[in-house]
Amino acid sequence: MCINDTQLIESSKPEYWEKSYKSGEMGWDIGEPTPVFKRWIQTQKESLSICILGAGNGWDALHFAEKGHKVTAVDFAESAVLNMNVAAAKRGLKLNILHMDIFNLDTIFTNTFDIVLEYTCFCAIDPDKRDVYISLVNHILNPSGKFVGLLFPTDKILNSDGPPFGVDIDDTLNLFSKYFTVIEKEIPSNSIERRKGREIFVILKKSGN
Repeated sequence: MCINDTQLIESSKPEYWEKSYKSGEMGWDIGEPTPVFKRWIQTQKESLSICILGAGNGWDALHFAEKGHKVTAVDFAESAVLNMNVAAAKRGLKLNILHMDIFNLDTIFTNTFDIVLEYTCFCAIDPDKRDVYISLVNHILNPSGKFVGLLFPTDKILNSDGPPFGVDIDDTLNLFSKYFTVIEKEIPSNSIERRKGREIFVILKKSGN
């Protein structure tokens, strides 16, 4: 992989992302709950425990909490955590907001969540840590848990500079297959305009391996 090592090192630090929040240059932030996830959550009849990795400003976390779900939102950028706390307080919502690196979640959660939600976190981490990410997801999900994700950007090759780093869907699902079985995979029709055809919605069920 021809990846810019300096950029990779910097983007692994919370300070890198904090600069984006301070400058308002948050290309990953769509300013509202993700339409694909809004449609998905409407199909869920029971209250779920949901962990959102790299939750950012928390649009999806807030929406799920409003729908009565138990939400843990994780981010290591200080501004993201502050913004989520302020928004949750204004709306009178109960959110478990954690200011920490997602790779430390396995120190406090084991077989805990019904759902781990993914959007623009997987593509932001060091690609060499994707197998660690997947192992982490398996660790924190309960035995019947599911990984619900929008994998993005699927149109970008991995040897390009990032973040975001490219996501080859076949390679990615092969990595997940160690712990998960694919139960749904589609190119969503209701992606936001600038990401149409560039992301794939997946639901993967923990296989118990």
